[in-house]
Formats: sequence, structure tokens, C-alpha cells
Amino acid sequence: MSRLAVVVPTYGRPESLATCLAALAAQSRPPDEVVVAARRGDTAVAGVVDAAAIPARLVVVDEPGVLAAMIAGVAASSSPIVCFTDDDAVPPPEWVARLEGVFGASPLIGGAGGRDVLVDPDGTTRDEEPTGDVGRLLWFGRHVGAHHRGEGPARDVAFLKGVNSAYRREALALPTGLRGSGAQAHFEVAVGRWATSRGWRLVYDPSLCVVHRPAARLGDDQRAGPSSDAVADAAYNLVVAIGGLRGLVRVAYAVLAGDRGSPGALRALVALARGDRATAARLVPSVRGTLAGGAAILARRGVAYVRFDDAA
Repeated sequence: MSRLAVVVPTYGRPESLATCLAALAAQSRPPDEVVVAARRGDTAVAGVVDAAAIPARLVVVDEPGVLAAMIAGVAASSSPIVCFTDDDAVPPPEWVARLEGVFGASPLIGGAGGRDVLVDPDGTTRDEEPTGDVGRLLWFGRHVGAHHRGEGPARDVAFLKGVNSAYRREALALPTGLRGSGAQAHFEVAVGRWATSRGWRLVYDPSLCVVHRPAARLGDDQRAGPSSDAVADAAYNLVVAIGGLRGLVRVAYAVLAGDRGSPGALRALVALARGDRATAARLVPSVRGTLAGGAAILARRGVAYVRFDDAA
């Protein structure tokens, strides 16, 4: 049995954090370490950690963004397996035990994760069409997430969703250089690219769930209506997370076609024809961020990685 840590980044959501820590305290296989990483000035966190029913270490960071919190949290742990969940997620009692079991199946498995079942503020579970197409990165730079809608058997994927994921320490590297002061969209793609390019398998099992009650984000990157800067940041992050020649191919695809989150010219035209002005309005910041990402790759200043194993 390997030692296992759970890292919970948090910012401005003490009530949600308390619920998450209560769920970790109720695990059938208790984690060996729990690390809560919070931004300095988030004064309510210390009281929540002290009152938790499970021993937890509080790490304070000065730099904004979820990645700074994750990096500090992992650095403060020593377990060979590191799990991540969000402060607005509730892992069921078997979550830690089941993650540990996935890693026990093969030494080639570097990461594991599953669904996050989305629950709206009124307590209802979102009724969204399930899919077997999850966690893929296509050759031309289109990424397919949909981790919250996954169905079917466990399978290898290109990247996992941060809210429900775990990694062997030697298979984990967290990116620096991504944009955004909060969620820092698409960091999971960079994490997945680093691990899979080194031969590690990432396993997604849709039956391995956490309940996710997406809380309001503090800052520009709102879930429903991100600012133009947040749209540009997300577009930039996806390009540099993919990186290399494939990242430059993503630039061409994103400017010409794109997707709903980062629309290019064709996607914006289709959106206008359908009356979807919100998607069309993202065209300019999306192209701006995409081109900036391409320039960063060409200048070799895209993404660097922080490692946590002995070879780092």
C-alpha cells in the first residue's frame, strides 16, 4: 500500500472547503496526507482547516492562480501518489481507495481520474448527454474534454480533469507560464502532455466520480461569462500547453475554425447565423490569445514545468 496525499487548492470558498474536508475525513481508506493550499489574505481558511475532522496542513501562497497553489501543495507533501480535488467538490467515501486501486493495476499507470458529477446551486444534477469521447487531443489541436459526461469502461486518455485526478509523483509535472489569475484554463492539457510524452498511461474511469458543485470564481474567468481577457488567456494557454509543432497547427485551426470556447472565423460565423452572439463575441480575444500563444512557442518561452520527484 502506497502513501497517498490529497491536495486541495482553495480561494474564497470556506463553506465549500469545509464540506470537501468533511468528505475526505469520511474516506474508507483515509489519505495519509491532506494539504490545503490557500492564497495569503484568504483569512477564513485557517479556521476551516483547524476545525476539520481530518488532520490537514495549510500552505499559504502569495502568487495568484490555481497552479501556484497546486505547486505549493504538492511540494509540501511527501507521498508517492498525489490526488487533487477542488474545494467545491465532494469525493464519495470510496474515492481514495479506488484511486489507489487503479495505480495498483500497473506500474505504467502514471495518472488516474474520473467524472465530476455536476450539481447546480438548486441541488439538481445536470442532465447532459453522456459520451464515450473523453480526454482526447486531436492531431490538429482540437481538444475534447467532456470528463463530466463520460460513460463506458475505463480507458487511456490524453489528459485528466483536475477536480478528480491523481498522479504518481514521478509522472507529475505542473506547468508555469500559463496565463490567468484564477482557474488558468487548460493546465490539465499541459500536465497530460508532459506525462504521456514520457510513456506514462493516464486512465479515465467514468465510474470513479466526485460530486462537483461549481461555485462562483473570483476574478475574470467566470464560468458563464468570462471577460475578453479570460477568453484570450484560455486560448493562449491551450496553444502553449500543446506546444511544439502541434501547438502551431492548433494556431491555424483555432484562427480558421476553432471551437465554442475559442472560436475562429468559421465558428463565429456559424454562431452569428444561429443567433449565438455570446460565442461570436469571443472571436477577437480568442484570436488574440491564440496568436500570442503561437508567438510564445516560436520564441521558446511557452511553458516550463515544476517536477516533484527525486530526478527534478
